Amino acid sequence: MTLEEGIISALDYEVRVRDHYKRAAASTPDNKGIDVFGALADEEQRHVDYLESRLDHWRKNGKLNAPAISTTLPNPQWLKDGKAKMHQLALDRDYSGEIAMLKDALKLEEEVSEHYRSLVEGLTGEGQAMFKRFLDIEDGHTAIVQAEIDALQGDGFWFSLREFDLEAG
Repeated sequence: MTLEEGIISALDYEVRVRDHYKRAAASTPDNKGIDVFGALADEEQRHVDYLESRLDHWRKNGKLNAPAISTTLPNPQWLKDGKAKMHQLALDRDYSGEIAMLKDALKLEEEVSEHYRSLVEGLTGEGQAMFKRFLDIEDGHTAIVQAEIDALQGDGFWFSLREFDLEAG
């Protein structure tokens, strides 16, 4: 795959994920859910904007010029604090709709990460470095979505790891 094809395919993935988060934010009745889905939609929009600018630059100049892209990923303390809040919220009402949207988002994020992984393996130089950064960011999104699912399900898992075992003595 050429660099241009890689950017175009990455744009396709980013638009699909962004649109999913926008739909999820619009359809959840929960303010916290709106905030989470909205923040992820905003992050994906920044990715779309960045990739569009890089594609435009590539087409005009034949060079990538890929300045570092930032992320709004929360720090680990935010995730720990959110876990406690989500366990409390999960008792308030049925979150099955949000869980379904998050599971769909998880599949999309995993697809995006796998695509970026293949781009990193197939490209060299600045293109490889740019998509490696995107891979790191998308892997972070996957972790956040998984954490939200785990917290809303309240089933003793956090990031798919058992928090406690009732059988252990």
